[in-house]
Amino acid sequence: MRLFPTSLHTAVRPRRACEIAPDGILAASSPTMDAPLSTAVFTPLRNSITAGLTSPVFSSPEAVLSALKSSLDSVDPKGRDWTVVLPDACTRVLLLDFDTLPARPQEVLPLVRFRLRRLVPFDVDTAAVSYQLLRPAAAGSNTGPVQVIAAAMPAEVRAEIEGLVRSTEREPGILLPATLAALAALPETGSHLLVHTGAYSMTTAITRDGELLLYRRAEHTEIEPGEMAQAVLVAAAYFEDTLHTPLQEVWVAGLETPEVLRRHLEVDGAWEIPLRSLVTSDSFAGGGLPAQMTASRFTSIVGALRG
Repeated sequence: MRLFPTSLHTAVRPRRACEIAPDGILAASSPTMDAPLSTAVFTPLRNSITAGLTSPVFSSPEAVLSALKSSLDSVDPKGRDWTVVLPDACTRVLLLDFDTLPARPQEVLPLVRFRLRRLVPFDVDTAAVSYQLLRPAAAGSNTGPVQVIAAAMPAEVRAEIEGLVRSTEREPGILLPATLAALAALPETGSHLLVHTGAYSMTTAITRDGELLLYRRAEHTEIEPGEMAQAVLVAAAYFEDTLHTPLQEVWVAGLETPEVLRRHLEVDGAWEIPLRSLVTSDSFAGGGLPAQMTASRFTSIVGALRG
């Protein structure tokens, strides 16, 4: 299992992806990385998922299994390997700085696990842990400062999710937190701020030419406009202070549409920076957007299929 591939943009993932979200199961396929979604479905769920770092994740596993099987069968009844997108709340994602790392990849993972032991509230030794280099040492050198993005998932959460997918006679080839999946839908050049809203958290991320500079997740039990606005304002300030350039737009993904997020941001005054959806109706072949769904809800799916 890989939580994310070696590169956010270049590793090849299955051509089928599904997202297990609190409001339902989203699934889609596309023939190539850049092609529109050839098939896309949404099967709603209510009060069946309590995503977090403890098991059970599924408060009603029978309902989730039925919805998952229905969605996967509708997209590809014979396709075995799938990328599975999960709520951010099921993982911990951290940016780690190292003075140096071993040249041999098999020696890096133990060091990443060691650093995570003090940073995550679960057993790292048994957890699923994946990492990738974001800011490697200078070219031609095996030493020097290195930045790593690491994702960790508790063993019991991983087992529950993978077991559910395998109950549909499919294989969860890759598991991806929703925001990390959505990052691959961002333009590969330029500087970008992404806001991903979930039922249990909001995540802000900043990239520059495909390099991740910020990943910050804030938990919440209810959508509080003031808290959401503060998270975006902090990320916007970080963007301008770090990149020394004005923020031109904010990309929006997840449960909230740009229109709803704008209302949150305008609680304490006017918000002038444009809010845009990463995914539009053009991302679906032949008008294939499911009824009563916004295109932006499929952002993580589009990102998962681009990887």
